[in-house]
Amino acid sequence: MLLLDDDDELPETPDEHEAALAEQLGARGLLLIDQTLVRCTRSSWLKSARVVVDSLEAGGFPIADDAHVALHVRRLIGLVERGVLEAQGISEDLASARFG
Repeated sequence: MLLLDDDDELPETPDEHEAALAEQLGARGLLLIDQTLVRCTRSSWLKSARVVVDSLEAGGFPIADDAHVALHVRRLIGLVERGVLEAQGISEDLASARFG
């Protein structure tokens, strides 16, 4: 499963399953994911995997589905890149977030 093993890292581009999911959700669905990710943060630092899992659960998405996890991680990275959220540490940490 994506993001469970030490050597797993989010691919640079979405695979066909993640791309299909993003297309199925559309702009409104992606915006809802972004809003849920932001709501799942706190004023104190949290691991990115925690924010992703909390967001998946809050949105009713399956935690064990690679495409859903990858899409949420990719959206989280986008929020950081746009300055909506802050990340502590190096940016590669977000792409290699591990659940554990």
